[in-house]
Amino acid sequence: MRGVTVSEHGASPVVETSRTHGNWAFGSTTVPVASHEHEAPRSSLFVAQNLGRKWRVELEGTPGFVELAGKAPREVVSDSEKELFANNLQSRQQRGALAADTGLGLPWPQGVAWWMGGGPHGNSGNSRPFSSIDFNGGDGRVLSAGPGKVYKSCVRGRSALVKVVHPNGYSTTYYHMYDLTTLADGSNVQTGTYLGHIGNELPCGGSSSGAHVHLSLLRGNTHVSVNNQTIGGWTFYEGSSAYGGYALRNGVRVNVGGRVTNYGGGGTPSLPTGTVNGGDNPSVNIRSGPGLSYDVTGTADTGTVVQISCTARGETVEGVWGATDLWNKLNTGGWISDGFLDTGSSGPVAPACA
Repeated sequence: MRGVTVSEHGASPVVETSRTHGNWAFGSTTVPVASHEHEAPRSSLFVAQNLGRKWRVELEGTPGFVELAGKAPREVVSDSEKELFANNLQSRQQRGALAADTGLGLPWPQGVAWWMGGGPHGNSGNSRPFSSIDFNGGDGRVLSAGPGKVYKSCVRGRSALVKVVHPNGYSTTYYHMYDLTTLADGSNVQTGTYLGHIGNELPCGGSSSGAHVHLSLLRGNTHVSVNNQTIGGWTFYEGSSAYGGYALRNGVRVNVGGRVTNYGGGGTPSLPTGTVNGGDNPSVNIRSGPGLSYDVTGTADTGTVVQISCTARGETVEGVWGATDLWNKLNTGGWISDGFLDTGSSGPVAPACA
């Protein structure tokens, strides 16, 4: 489990195992960066199983990772993490191409403006894709750009690389911070949950000339370009070289060095929605599978708009619209019968569940 590869800078990855149980392990691996380069380390969650004579190790963002995480005991990967990792992968597979709106906000309070100190650039400075933007301002408190679960890697003193895995297919990372959240790895966060404070911290290498947060956008464990992507209500465009470019909103352009206001996220992009309709009932049960024989895991109030990640045929239910065997899996986990969901169609509005 140590020294799996060697980085381009000659440093071995930092392997941090946060949970073990029997022949299973879960944690992160991070490739440090050179001290003279303005970049952030690359990090990935992993799940591993000891098969006796060798380990099977799967890295975040792959079908193998989701499959092995699903088999891991709850002491190593919780049920809610299994659900999140599966939803993250499924959202990416269903969308294919990047949506114009990431559904994420900017990492500070909504309605507040911060400076864009460095426009779109690579996680490793000039490298492609230009997945990262530098921000500073306000009270310096960095907040989660969206809901999900938080993880820390390359933990050194008061700093670390912080990652939030979002259910909509994206992940975001935050570097150079101090006074980090004390939430344990795998804890739930919401949009606006405190993550840390802007700084010049370099727990796993790199350089920083002024206090800021280096925000990166990923899908799974792959850095993706922020060019033509909407975050916090602004669509970002890269320039002819790294750290250039600008942000655009409703015809208003902000260049590097200007201030951008966080207008919040647009919700999970590209997923179809439905409105809960319990008829005479104030709420509808959410179940663990596509049928009434599955456990009730929660409820959704009549009138609530929910997002649908995929559909499946299951047990027949007599709903508001008559009998149906169509069930909708929500992006937050759980299932609702199509008999109690107004989607504007009597058929599936999302792809079949894998």
